[in-house]
Amino acid sequence: MRKILVGNNISEKCISGLRDRGFEVVLLPPFSMLDGPVSTHADMLTFYFGGRLLTHGAYYTENKELFDGLGVCVELIPESVGSTYPDDILLNAVLTEEGILFSKTSAISEAVKSLATAFVGVKQGYTACSTCRVTDKAFLTTDSGLCRQYTENGIRSIAVTKEGIDLPGYDCGFIGGSSFVTEEAVCFFGRVEDHPDYENIKAFVEGEGKKIISLSNEKLTDIGGAVVI
Repeated sequence: MRKILVGNNISEKCISGLRDRGFEVVLLPPFSMLDGPVSTHADMLTFYFGGRLLTHGAYYTENKELFDGLGVCVELIPESVGSTYPDDILLNAVLTEEGILFSKTSAISEAVKSLATAFVGVKQGYTACSTCRVTDKAFLTTDSGLCRQYTENGIRSIAVTKEGIDLPGYDCGFIGGSSFVTEEAVCFFGRVEDHPDYENIKAFVEGEGKKIISLSNEKLTDIGGAVVI
């Protein structure tokens, strides 16, 4: 059974949807050093690549038993996180299988940078939040600048609106934070069918040979994405 790390703000309906699809759900507790609305978000708390899970040292200390029980290599980043931008985005980056790192490079942890072989600096600091990686060569994003950077670097990409994605405490959420990807599907935390750009999302995802799954009939919500291990 695959483990999936998600924020403990996830709805019970979405938890049921995950369990129905064979996941062992691991709930991430809040981290007091991050802003409250994103303090449980997997894309703010962790970075997973090549079987290695990076996280904040203080967060690991608070949740040692949880991390030690995951069965993966957990590594602690050397920098101290802050609650405000850009001190909160140490782990918020996109790294392709080829080793290209898309991020606000000046604010990303050196531990994340060490995994990359090439760097593309972008203005959008919440790079991971803003990106749904349908495949390693096809991304959905809620940021037009990111869309342009992805396209220029050989990644098929379309931009969709942030409207229709809830993020309690903020005006709206992000497409990456409201979804996660498996080998067969792009799964959404809530009804993606109600998103204003649903038809474009559907065509793009199906064009990459994957299907769309809404994990519940609730409003599409940014809960910080998920990490499947």
